[in-house]
Formats: sequence, structure tokens, C-alpha cells
Amino acid sequence: MEFILSIVIANIFILLALLHLFWVIGGQWGISATIPTDLNGRRLFNPGWQGTLLVAIGLLFFALINLSAIGVVKVPFENHYVLYGMYVISGIFFLRFIGDLKYVGIFKKYRQSVFASRDTYIYSPLSLFLSLSNGILAVLL
Repeated sequence: MEFILSIVIANIFILLALLHLFWVIGGQWGISATIPTDLNGRRLFNPGWQGTLLVAIGLLFFALINLSAIGVVKVPFENHYVLYGMYVISGIFFLRFIGDLKYVGIFKKYRQSVFASRDTYIYSPLSLFLSLSNGILAVLL
């Protein structure tokens, strides 16, 4: 059970990292629905390639942590650091699930944009899944 869940989580992180790398090299697919906008339709931020690359690297690192937790990948440090990493991942995605209470997350007030709709039905539930699954795996492993 833990093995399969870790593989699923790692694959999600790898796919998300590949999508971010696609955006780093100039790809546009899906980008318009991934950045929150204000009430006037203006983007709340314009991520540069450096920030997007950093997110991709972070997501790959999260995949590595999940794969090392089940022994698929060997890391040069003690296993309890891997478990701490899983708790950190769980916390990061729980905060993403909660959001900023205005434009992002499950408790957002503004819900009239393409991003807001996708956030409600895709991004926030995915964040909750990644939070809970990493936390549960950290406890079980």
C-alpha cells in the first residue's frame, strides 16, 4: 500500500515538474489557468523563468524524497531526514490547500476566474491529497 502510494505521489510530482520545465522553455499550454488574477482580470504575479525553474526543481526533490522513503532511490543521509522531509511536504501542501483566503485555496473569496474555478476543483483538492498522503506515509514508514 505504502509503496503504491509513494509511486503515485512521485509520479504526480514528476509530471508537475515536467509541466513547469515546459513553461521554463517558453511553452504556453495551460499557463493562463494557473496564475491567479484579481477582480479586474490582472495576474497577481508574473513568474519568471528562474522562479518557475526553482519550483520544478523543488517538485523533483519532493519526488526524490517519496521514492527514497520506500527505498527505490538511495540517498546519502539518514532515513529520519526523509521522514522529516515528508512532513515538510505535507505542511507545504496543506498551506497551499488553505491558500491566502482571498484568491487562492479552498477558502478563497474571489471565485469568478478560470484560475479560481480550476483551483476549487483541481489545484486545492490535489494539494490536500498531496498533504494528507505525505503525512500519512511519514507516519506509516
